[in-house]
Amino acid sequence: MDEINKLKKDFNKGDNKNKIAKKFNRSWDTVDNIVNTTSDQLKERGKRPNRKPKVATKEVKNEVYKLLKQEQFLKVKKKQKYTAKFIFEELVRINIYKGKDRTIRDVVKEIREELKINKKNSYLPLSFEAGKFIQIDHGEVDCLIETERITGYLFVVSLPGLTLRYCQMYPIKAQQAWGTFHEKAFNYFGGIFSEATYDNDCVLVKKVLGTEHRQTDFSLSLEEHYGFSSIFCNRGAGNEKGSVENAVGFCRRNYLAGLPKFSSWTEINYYLETKCTEEILKGKHYRTGEELSTILANAKGNLLPIPPEREWVKWFDCGVNSYQVVINDNHWYSVPERYVGSNVRVAVGVFKVSIYKDYELIAMHSRKYLPGDDSLQLDHYLDQLIKKPGALWDCTAVKKHKFESELIKLWNRLYSRMEKRQANKELIKILLLKRIHSYEDWKTAIGLALLYGSVEYAGVVNILNQLKTDSIPRYDEKWLDNYLPELQGRTYKPTYDLSLYATLHREV
Repeated sequence: MDEINKLKKDFNKGDNKNKIAKKFNRSWDTVDNIVNTTSDQLKERGKRPNRKPKVATKEVKNEVYKLLKQEQFLKVKKKQKYTAKFIFEELVRINIYKGKDRTIRDVVKEIREELKINKKNSYLPLSFEAGKFIQIDHGEVDCLIETERITGYLFVVSLPGLTLRYCQMYPIKAQQAWGTFHEKAFNYFGGIFSEATYDNDCVLVKKVLGTEHRQTDFSLSLEEHYGFSSIFCNRGAGNEKGSVENAVGFCRRNYLAGLPKFSSWTEINYYLETKCTEEILKGKHYRTGEELSTILANAKGNLLPIPPEREWVKWFDCGVNSYQVVINDNHWYSVPERYVGSNVRVAVGVFKVSIYKDYELIAMHSRKYLPGDDSLQLDHYLDQLIKKPGALWDCTAVKKHKFESELIKLWNRLYSRMEKRQANKELIKILLLKRIHSYEDWKTAIGLALLYGSVEYAGVVNILNQLKTDSIPRYDEKWLDNYLPELQGRTYKPTYDLSLYATLHREV
């Protein structure tokens, strides 16, 4: 077209056709045709609107039309509708089409629009008042805790239009997780948002009747405690909470890409909160360029005050069986022996299980999720073991317990002096001392007992009693570091000079 425009300009200047033909090395007829044809006609030159298609024939289009009408008549679900690829393969199979699949994609699109199957959506540009609205959703994420591969649920809250988000990850997506996440999110942003938008998660909505959403008791409890209003999306309308949909993908791609490894759930959530904070401190709004920290500061002016902290748990009543445990989700949680046969009340949170008897807390455990993993606390079984010391090293609670290295040395000393059952009983009595003495004093006493060779229960008790007196010792911490290097760096103020006792009772 550039050469044509130059040619026409020369003609309009007054040059004759012969001169123009020589200048552009074109025939006289070509020049004559160009100067006598309008620009719009020249643009359409070579196009043949009446040319019949060679591959997308009428027969092919009729077959595509027939398939799509059949799909429409059968009211096929959206995710099971015919794809252009399927239709292409079907036409090739019945031998009425021999072209490329790209042409069929164009034909399918054209006929779907003709049948009004593919509705062209339009969206309104929206702007939200800062600090008034949030959207909350979750998505699955895989990661490693120690060496175990687990699937968790990444909960994300997003402030629509503001590029502010916060996320945490939980091993479940039940009520406890939803409640705990709300508590964490509101505390993170420093207040309560007036309205929260969700999809129709079964934890929040028990039934949808047309445009009416019937909320669960839990969802109503959230609203009542925090004082916000809930908005639920229409079915299949994820775009109504597009901000958080994008935020879930952003957090998953940028914070948990690949298969990241962590040591615990606590580490995961500390890491996620740190990343969200870094994003706010360093980030800018993708359109306006305004700093996210400034946007957040402005949003806080519209937040409602946070109510008193609430622990979101699920309660149930059960009995303590003969193994001294209550069972939740096929995991065992121990209680002291005196509660065997009692009815107790159990509060199950995301990461904690608390057990109550007559409103008194009798046991607290970390919640277990891995198959076959139970929480059996050694102290709960010591009362039984003192009566059955022979079962000490076969007891599951003992096998799961991580003993201090000094205590293992002490047991070996006991076993070298007396028969095994008696050695076990002495060790159990020493373990029971932790109930009435601080752990620091108890561990110090074990170290001194090993040093002085007084490893029996009576000797440990004697040392513990002496550690509690007010007398001034005759030696300082330097002496302790020389004779008890394993206690170096520990704060320790002994109250008696035990050197004479050590001389008198040292092992032979």
